[in-house]
Amino acid sequence: MPEVRFRFEKRLRAAYLSHLDVMRTFQRAFIRAGIRIRHSEGFNPHPKMSIALPLQLGCESVCEVLDASVLDGPEDMAGALNAALPEGIRVLAAGQPLRPVREIAWTEWSLRFPDDETASEAETVFRLPSLPVEKKTKRGLGTLDIAPHIELLAREGTELRMLLRADSPTVNAGDLRKALGGKLEKELPVRCLRLRLLTENRETFQ
Repeated sequence: MPEVRFRFEKRLRAAYLSHLDVMRTFQRAFIRAGIRIRHSEGFNPHPKMSIALPLQLGCESVCEVLDASVLDGPEDMAGALNAALPEGIRVLAAGQPLRPVREIAWTEWSLRFPDDETASEAETVFRLPSLPVEKKTKRGLGTLDIAPHIELLAREGTELRMLLRADSPTVNAGDLRKALGGKLEKELPVRCLRLRLLTENRETFQ
């Protein structure tokens, strides 16, 4: 079988599973579901599977993408996996990839705050012309101004909708939380939900 793309959601308590925990969870679920994954060669073989743009701890998503090199498995792989996965992780679809992961250029987010006041505070911060945050790079810690890489779409009540740049550089929900804490000098409770992965021309990534 060719490479298969599994689209899945990560909600509720599953948001607190780390990226490595999610990978291990899928490895076990593939075995229980009767799906055989191709492994690398060598002394320490590992399954050929990867998740695009891993989520930060505590974030939820309805648009996660896992690509795996599948040797064989049941006809309904999504259903078989869902019977083996824990609460909060659910496969939405399984099929051949239509685009390479490198084409992901933006992510769309919903940020929900406890009340209108805190949502308004956050909107004010995200509209600032400069938002430097500390980020890890291959060379160590560095500072990135994330303001040019955020597009605010709208605020409705306690929810902010926005686009974040996903490549060169990659801006994530953790960067948003750092920016809020740095400017407001306090931690705002916020529920971060990733809604869509988008290409450069803002088409939904498939």
